[in-house]
Amino acid sequence: MNTPPELNTLRIEVEGELATLTLDRPEAFNAMSPEMIGELVVAMAWLADQGRFRALIVTGAGAAFCAGGDVGWFRKGIEDADHDIAADVRRGADALHAAIIDLHRIEVPVIAAVNGPAAGAGFSLALACDLRIAADGAFFAPAYGRIGASPDGGMTYFLPRVVGPAKALELLLDDPNLKAEDALAMGLVTQVVPADELMPRARERAAKLARLAPHYVKMAKRLVAVSLENPIADHLQLERHGIADSMATEDARRGVTAFFSGETPEFTGR
Repeated sequence: MNTPPELNTLRIEVEGELATLTLDRPEAFNAMSPEMIGELVVAMAWLADQGRFRALIVTGAGAAFCAGGDVGWFRKGIEDADHDIAADVRRGADALHAAIIDLHRIEVPVIAAVNGPAAGAGFSLALACDLRIAADGAFFAPAYGRIGASPDGGMTYFLPRVVGPAKALELLLDDPNLKAEDALAMGLVTQVVPADELMPRARERAAKLARLAPHYVKMAKRLVAVSLENPIADHLQLERHGIADSMATEDARRGVTAFFSGETPEFTGR
């Protein structure tokens, strides 16, 4: 059985080849409480290892994508002199990072449909997705500096890879509320659409990506993810084995045959 886990702060829906993960604390602008972080670990592990789909959309319920960490949790720890807030946050960050690693392991295209503010760890979550489509009223904010907290959730890993190290540091230090159109101009998002068109456009894009050969998608994601760390000779070896392995798949045979016949191949994942 590949039934999604039952969760309180998240919703997983699978319809055919498309899956949607919705952050579902709209009354708190989908801020990451300890419960949500724990459920993200469960959800991302299921999506990476057990889910059967060919594209995933990540979005938020209500007016926000995700407002970041639940500052109420931080405040409670700071006001209680007997509470070790540093240890508590260390454990929370460890769990969140396990979820981000599993999100990064997902072998299908992952689209963040950013419906509203994406701040702090919510911005990190959007960055960890492969592509980002934003509603015209959405904005992105690093936000950590506003409370004097160091970035987490992969912010300082993904942001330099999307916009470059210099621009990433500038954004972290200036800490703007970056409008969707400005995010588009610097390549943080691939599309900006009216709010009522966000999910239809995200599903349209996801459906198009779901038609790609799964081995191709898996290897493209895997190779790009390690490209900045690998020496060229090591990386070319990975490419060598990747293309050789792909030619042993039925999809590649079907693709080559369709190329010569002028047809569009239908890839099945075999």
